[in-house]
Amino acid sequence: MSASTEKTILSIVTIPDPRLKEKARPVGRIQKRHRQLLEAMAATMEEAEGVGLAAPQVGVLERIFIAQVQGEVREFINPEILEKSEETEDGWEGCLSVPYIHALVPRARRVRITALDRKGHRFWLDLEGFDARVVQHELDHLDGLLILDRGKKFYEVPKAARHRVVFLGTPEFSVQVLTGLYDKGLVPRLIVTAPDRKRGRGQKLTPSPVKAVAQELDIPVLTPEKLRDPQFQEAVARVRPDILLTVAYGRKLPPSLLAIPQKDALNLHASLLPRWRGAAPIARALWAGDEVTGITVMRMREKIDEGEILKQVAIPIDPEDDAGTLAEKMARVGVEALWEVLEALWDGPIPGEAQEEGRATWASPISPEETWLEWGAPADEVVRQVRALTPEPGVRTWRVDPEGERELWRVEKVEAVTGEGEPGTLLSAEGEIRVACGKGAVRLLRFRPQGRRSMDAEEFLRGHRLKPGTRFLSP
Repeated sequence: MSASTEKTILSIVTIPDPRLKEKARPVGRIQKRHRQLLEAMAATMEEAEGVGLAAPQVGVLERIFIAQVQGEVREFINPEILEKSEETEDGWEGCLSVPYIHALVPRARRVRITALDRKGHRFWLDLEGFDARVVQHELDHLDGLLILDRGKKFYEVPKAARHRVVFLGTPEFSVQVLTGLYDKGLVPRLIVTAPDRKRGRGQKLTPSPVKAVAQELDIPVLTPEKLRDPQFQEAVARVRPDILLTVAYGRKLPPSLLAIPQKDALNLHASLLPRWRGAAPIARALWAGDEVTGITVMRMREKIDEGEILKQVAIPIDPEDDAGTLAEKMARVGVEALWEVLEALWDGPIPGEAQEEGRATWASPISPEETWLEWGAPADEVVRQVRALTPEPGVRTWRVDPEGERELWRVEKVEAVTGEGEPGTLLSAEGEIRVACGKGAVRLLRFRPQGRRSMDAEEFLRGHRLKPGTRFLSP
């Protein structure tokens, strides 16, 4: 064992190594090599992100283990359980020596254990719950027993969930993909999202949807202002990610960040690339009247959305779809596509297909001006605009009564109907709200008047009257 002050990381013995089935011998006189072994075991356990490690797991058949109990790493030499509660409970356990297998193991709820510390001093601990489970697990290693011997049920971690993933995303679409992967068993080691921003009337600092979910799931989260910040990149590198996965993160990743993952850097994009590269692919597909869109799993490159295609799935756009409902469908399909790609990547690199540059189109961000309803456009295009921008960022228009009083409405659903008149003119308010467009007219089906909740036209007209001469105008 090296006497260097640098941390020594030991190789962990895994099944079917026969040493794991042997019974460890008691430690006689505690020597310098034992203290060095304990230091190396602690560094190895930290590196492997474990909560316990027994000497046989690093090839040393002596009765020594370390464990994270009562909030600190404790060292146990010649441990012995003095008492066990009759009360037991089942719990799922993993093991560094039995990778990717979880077992449902019954353990005593409470134990009293005694052992020697590195100085040869005896101590006693009364442990319960998870702490009691950890020391019982490590004691089994000293007796040549594994979770495979104790388990009542077993679960193999899917290949896709074995990767060390750093997830980057920001809006609700990212949340749907993140939680979909989480529900299938993939827990990111780190989540990166946009910094908190001022939102709403009070301009209160509000976390992104992804940050809120990361906090609920108790996953570490970073919100860097600058992706080239060395401290941020060092934090990502410390996770030692296999995969960097972006889903609607909204920012270009520098080459230095893309170089960090050991296996690949992936992006789930909400279009059939190369159509609708850029920030707003769902909105642009709906606004353009596309009948089919889809998702693309691509390999990240420095240029935005130009990497090799690893997986594509087409998704029909239904006439009733808006940006919200379409995003939900795309997220569900995207989770399955990502899972398939991650499964394949566990076994090694997979080839990609270059994009056809001649077919590329650009999905530019939605500008503030585009959130005003375009009454001068044909009715069909007005319908597409509302579908494209609902529920976010939304479509606005002023309702102006004959006396000139204004109220801001957020229009959430319309349908094209017949009618003629100057764009924005109220054509009917009897049982419906029909407004003229540049060509044809639209019926307002759902909207949110300023300061009020969302409602449909029938509900609104039961309590309100639109005066003849009312106009709907946008800047």
